[in-house]
Amino acid sequence: MRKKRIFKTILGVSLLVLMTVPIFTRPSYVEAVSNANTLGELKKELANYKAQREKALSNKNQTQSQINASRNSIAVAKTEIDNNRKKIEDSKKEIEKLDKEIEETDQKIKDLMVAKQLSEGDNHYLEYIFGATSISDFIIRTSMSEQLASYNDDLITSFEEKIEENKQLQADLAKREKDLDKQILDLEAAIDSLGNKVDAFSEEALKFEDEIKSTQELVNFYTKQGCKDNEALTTCVKVVSDTGFARPLKKGVRTSNYGYRWHPTQGVYKLHNGVDIGGNAEGTPVYSIAKGMVGKIIRKSSCGGNMVYIYHTVNGVQYTSTYMHLLHIKDGLKVGDMVDSTTQIGTVGGGASTSSRYGGYDTCTTGAHLHLSLAKGWYGKTYVSYSSWIANLLDPGLKQYVNIPGYGKYFYSRTW
Repeated sequence: MRKKRIFKTILGVSLLVLMTVPIFTRPSYVEAVSNANTLGELKKELANYKAQREKALSNKNQTQSQINASRNSIAVAKTEIDNNRKKIEDSKKEIEKLDKEIEETDQKIKDLMVAKQLSEGDNHYLEYIFGATSISDFIIRTSMSEQLASYNDDLITSFEEKIEENKQLQADLAKREKDLDKQILDLEAAIDSLGNKVDAFSEEALKFEDEIKSTQELVNFYTKQGCKDNEALTTCVKVVSDTGFARPLKKGVRTSNYGYRWHPTQGVYKLHNGVDIGGNAEGTPVYSIAKGMVGKIIRKSSCGGNMVYIYHTVNGVQYTSTYMHLLHIKDGLKVGDMVDSTTQIGTVGGGASTSSRYGGYDTCTTGAHLHLSLAKGWYGKTYVSYSSWIANLLDPGLKQYVNIPGYGKYFYSRTW
């Protein structure tokens, strides 16, 4: 029985592991459909990038308008709060004024009570009347008593009503201030949310801007090579083949693996599309990992910084290698340049000179390192869309590719 229980436990744990493994492993390789087999199709992709950039900019502007409207509403609400507070202070002053008036008329009310006592047959009225010091004073006292006797209830009621109205006004204004405070908090929360959307749309627009520039360079290159709009790009321009890969640096240490991880700067769980290699200072030379052709160049991207994409044909298979967070791209390097494994394409960046942490432009790096990605196919040639590039990604650190030693392990040679 004990063995059966152990077996069931092991079986349950194994099933649980099998159920969770797909969540943490990279997506399986999916052969991407070629979106740009010809120069004409590549031009259409370029036009599509431009349209998507304009859409992102339009969404950004609309969201910014919503933010501005919310800020205006907050300003109106705060103005109303200030005005209401002034009304409350005025109301308090009015109550003080009424209290003072009541105090000042206290003697009149006492005189009124003497008159009232007269109507009830009390002798105090006579004492009040005969307390006059002259005939004119006698007449005034008699007249006043009659008037106060007539308006006693109205006078007291009027004072009390005004005081109650002012107290109610204060209560209503205080409640309104609470409602406005909540409204302001809701608007400020909305502004924060909309601000995140603006940032997202801005980043999206910048991404398309980067793709537009790099794709335009590729279109210009193919055009200069004499490629026709209906001519296949793979036959128009030949990429020199190679038999294997070399490491992009003379030494280094793997500081982050390929695959899903918690992003150190974006604060989300997402795919890390390459291998990070640290252990080198900014300015250290970076080399192409094989013979090939420079296919795309992106400069000062907000996430990735300076990037170079190189097309390779290794043992008959097409690949695209990507080098991110470069401090500098080698002077004169341009789309269409033929390179080999001895060609320096740039220098290591990602540290104080480029990272946004230190005031730079690259928001996706926390220290000096090279990010190396590898994908099947030629990104920007046999396919253009970013999603297709993601679908074709490989782990460049594997032995059959660039062979980067495991996490935390150093290497001291470009070959193995």
